[in-house]
Amino acid sequence: MKKTAIIILFLLFAFSTFSQVYEKQVGLRLGVTSGLSGKVIKDNRTAIEGIFGFREGGVQIYVLLESYHPLIKTNKTHWMMYFGGGGHVGYIDGYNRVRRWSNSAGYYYEEQRISGPVIGLDGVIGTDYTFNKVPITLTLEFKPFLELQSFSKFHVNFWDVGFGIKYSFKNR
Repeated sequence: MKKTAIIILFLLFAFSTFSQVYEKQVGLRLGVTSGLSGKVIKDNRTAIEGIFGFREGGVQIYVLLESYHPLIKTNKTHWMMYFGGGGHVGYIDGYNRVRRWSNSAGYYYEEQRISGPVIGLDGVIGTDYTFNKVPITLTLEFKPFLELQSFSKFHVNFWDVGFGIKYSFKNR
């Protein structure tokens, strides 16, 4: 009876160490919006992510609320999918490419100088994979946004694809 109890306790301990969930992540995001990223994951279902991003010669602060769902569910694999949304505020000093139409030339692109404050809404859908033995997480995400630039014009970007590498801190 003692041997059985010891074996059961040993197996429960072994499975609990394999299924440890990471709670906090800090790292880099590379894409249209590049910068420093931090994430806090609650109950392996909901996360709050903050990004200190650089885009178009300016700086923005992003806050995103994400819903987590497992892609592959095993004791050794921690591969998740997430989606959600949030917003951002900041400043830009750069150029927007605007598609124009001309009867003589057809479609052409024009660059417009933009400088000033921005405020916007963001969506996010992505996946992250955390290695089992090393506390490194790789992420790939798609983050479209809509923003009001300089309180005068709207700008939409559907193609903010980013790759991230983050250090993960385990629960204690």
